[in-house]
Amino acid sequence: QAVLGPFATQDPVSLASNPRALAIGRNLFANNCSQCHGSDGRGAIGFPNLTDRDWLWGDAPETIQTSIREGRNAAMTPWKDVLGPTGVEDMVAYVLSLSARKAPAGDVQAGARQFQTYCVVCHGADHKGNKELGAPNLTDQVWLYGGSVESIRTTIEIGRMGQMPAQGERLGEARIRLLTAYVLSLGEPRVASAP
Repeated sequence: QAVLGPFATQDPVSLASNPRALAIGRNLFANNCSQCHGSDGRGAIGFPNLTDRDWLWGDAPETIQTSIREGRNAAMTPWKDVLGPTGVEDMVAYVLSLSARKAPAGDVQAGARQFQTYCVVCHGADHKGNKELGAPNLTDQVWLYGGSVESIRTTIEIGRMGQMPAQGERLGEARIRLLTAYVLSLGEPRVASAP
């Protein structure tokens, strides 16, 4: 506690510019987070990249603390039975078109109509997602499960279930603040401009 005590009440943005706090945060990350997010924080298929600022739940310090403390559960509904094989291909074509890509099959206009019926609630009318739900932006080139046609088809057909386990009880508040500071530092330009 002697080592962590001085950091227990400091805000994560301030800690993100404290070299001692970041060194402790880096060690905490290596021991508690790197198994999923990678030693460099760049993630892997199904595990978010923490360096790109394209975060499903948002990148506010309080949001990061909540993610670490309480965990996150995300769900993408499977649509195979609702859409059928043709509908899935139409949806794949439409989703790819949102990031200026083409699918080998499918009708983009039909996919757009299906999107308005089934997907707009989570992904938004602007297709940029919903941080309250952890629903991703479909207009960029960031794909948690990979951006291949096959991966997108699988996501639409069978859905996805993502879980970040809660760490609050195990780590305690001081460690959560230090981890938050370290995660913020992975995208340093945002930290530098933070108030």
